[in-house]
Amino acid sequence: MSTADLNITSTIRSDGEEEKIEFFTVGSYKRTDTGYVLSYDESGGIGYEQCSVSIAADGDLITVERTGPAASTLTVEKGVKHHCIYSTPFGDFTMGINTYEVDNTLGEDGGSLRFKYSIDINNDFVSENEMEISVTAGNGGKD
Repeated sequence: MSTADLNITSTIRSDGEEEKIEFFTVGSYKRTDTGYVLSYDESGGIGYEQCSVSIAADGDLITVERTGPAASTLTVEKGVKHHCIYSTPFGDFTMGINTYEVDNTLGEDGGSLRFKYSIDINNDFVSENEMEISVTAGNGGKD
């Protein structure tokens, strides 16, 4: 396992509005038998204080697991609709995740991961989402 610089951009589109969150953090990055896993701690600055995120990338199958007060496991796989439980301080609910694009170029020295998906609750459209993650392995916050 090595440290890595992570540049993360999340875009959410809903009701004609677009919200973009961009942040930089240092996390861990390692190769697994089937792909790569990157992990990082989220901050209160983006609304997820005391949460940790682990993203496992295996080709076109991506699993995003958040632990902490806003726990969830999001599975994205191109052309497949998955369901996940999203926990909030106000209770849990089930979301449908329909992925229509995955671009995974992660390798030994890093790379990028981008995926686009829509979210529905009870089959009612909520938002269209895109996440882009640029990984520079072995740098650990050094320019």
